[in-house]
Amino acid sequence: MTIPIYNNITGSVFLRHFDRGVLMTMGAVPNPTNREDPCWTLTVSGFFPDGSSKSIPVFMSHPEAIFQKMIYPFISVNRDDVALSMHRWMGVGQLEYKVGVSGTQTVVNGVSGYMESQFKFQAFPHDITYTISIWDRYEAPTQTILLNVLNSLYPVGKLIVYDSLGLRRTYEYYWEGSIANLQEMIDPVTAVRGYALTLRVEGELDIANIPTGLGSVSGINLDIEVNQNLYDF
Repeated sequence: MTIPIYNNITGSVFLRHFDRGVLMTMGAVPNPTNREDPCWTLTVSGFFPDGSSKSIPVFMSHPEAIFQKMIYPFISVNRDDVALSMHRWMGVGQLEYKVGVSGTQTVVNGVSGYMESQFKFQAFPHDITYTISIWDRYEAPTQTILLNVLNSLYPVGKLIVYDSLGLRRTYEYYWEGSIANLQEMIDPVTAVRGYALTLRVEGELDIANIPTGLGSVSGINLDIEVNQNLYDF
């Protein structure tokens, strides 16, 4: 099976693009007011008994565990594993895009084309797993937050990712395992409730994948030299 070669330049993607993609697909947005502990927030509907909403902080806990203050409720997203997935590899030399370089268009023997083109090889496919953990002191609000998260992250879905040029991409993701039931004892009289969900994203990483320029063939010069010795009898 072949994959399409784009005729427009695309950006590159790496771990940070997928980290951000998980947060965006969940429905979280950056919180510019929290500069000491930078995080995102997710608006959870029906959090309070009167049906009103609450903004829940969402922390990307890998690699910096910046949610150590443990102010409940909160959501943490941890990137667990990044595994090469060669069964999705399309082979050596597979291109992601190939485009003509602007300003080099010419006409050769009546055929319009580009004297120079730019291309980039296919990124390496990887499966990236994330664990999303939801914490609060009581069961009811914890379930409310969980339901809001699951309303955005179905068992099978598309992860929204923006590459280095800001172009929108989508990648398939799947639930892995079950929704884990978590509980943590802070002290003999205080416990917190939690749930955890693991996603496996069928992503890709641009590793040493630098766009390359290539000159196009403009013609063939036939320079035929006859070896006279072949005809000397």
